[in-house]
Amino acid sequence: MFIGKRPYARLTLLLLILATLALTSCSGSAVPANWPGLSTDGENLYVAYGAGVLGIEAATQDVLWSYRPENASLFFYAPPSVENGRAIIGDFGAAQGLFSPQTVVSIYGLDVSDRNAQPIWTRNDLAKDRIVAGPLQVDGVAYVATADNLLLALEVETGEELWRFATEFSIWATPTYYEETLFVASLDRHLYAIDATDGSEKWAIELSGAMSAEPVVNPENNLVYAASYDRELHAIDIDSGNEVWAVQATDWIWSAPALANGTLYFGDSSGNVFAVDAADGEVLWESGVHAMNTVAGVTQNPPLEIKGAIQASPAVHNGMVYFASLGNGASEEGLLVALDAASGDELWQVTTPAPLFADPVIVDDVIVIAMQSEAGILQAYELETGDLSWSFQAPEN
Repeated sequence: MFIGKRPYARLTLLLLILATLALTSCSGSAVPANWPGLSTDGENLYVAYGAGVLGIEAATQDVLWSYRPENASLFFYAPPSVENGRAIIGDFGAAQGLFSPQTVVSIYGLDVSDRNAQPIWTRNDLAKDRIVAGPLQVDGVAYVATADNLLLALEVETGEELWRFATEFSIWATPTYYEETLFVASLDRHLYAIDATDGSEKWAIELSGAMSAEPVVNPENNLVYAASYDRELHAIDIDSGNEVWAVQATDWIWSAPALANGTLYFGDSSGNVFAVDAADGEVLWESGVHAMNTVAGVTQNPPLEIKGAIQASPAVHNGMVYFASLGNGASEEGLLVALDAASGDELWQVTTPAPLFADPVIVDDVIVIAMQSEAGILQAYELETGDLSWSFQAPEN
């Protein structure tokens, strides 16, 4: 019973934090109150930050396009979805005034094919609560999850609603598509398998904790993985929806695991990181991101012990796995750590100017982090050494 109830207490606290972010975003400060949402197509970077969204060429850090709605009181949190010159984005909503409890939330379709963001359509009549999850585009359809318990299927060219699926609580995780099935993790503790063509439910399984992590599909073992606030990573049979196995972490799991070469890598809210066999859940190694070598520019000897939560999904490349941590709360600095994927041994670490909430992405020979910092909203580090390659500062309005 304790494990089942505890995630909801923490979830209530986080909802209050997010509500506070929404209120403070209108304060006019130089650094927006929300942290950026980051995505990539392997060549370009797409960043939702403050009251706008940017497309950036990773190699040169040139701004390809930018979009900022006229309503400056709203801001963006969810990573943009960009496919075939179409960007689908959702905002965090704008309050309608002191005497109105209503929040207007908009979903936008943009043409970004020619270094310019041209609005194609806007829908503010679909969602009534925040959009936290990045949309997903597949075959001309955009799937958009909302905090008012909906998964929406929209035609990307027109914004026309094709169907909707309702859960019992908010959806903070991007859905995952596999062979005409959408896998949707919800804060209502359910993982759903939904027919992508008509929105009908194929199966649903209730776990003992809420989920904010994108499901991960493993076709080789016919499994879909769900990370939960119940401190477990669950492996579910794709066809039946039955649980095959679960592996225990030490704290709740915020983010999706990374799947590479038959191994799952994930971190938890206590800063512990794990590698498990993707077929049977056997723990291959367990380590911790608990020591910070540099704080506020000063080398720590011995390293400072920290308890920074891991709320971002790891990235895996060429035998290395990268974890982003909230780092040290006292100095408000984050931590990016590279581990040997086979052993879990630390290879390098860097202190970042702000805590890291967003998933890092790998483009070419750098790993890129997004953060809320006057030092830049993006920083890129060399994959092999951790040396800073470049920083990107958001252009002034």
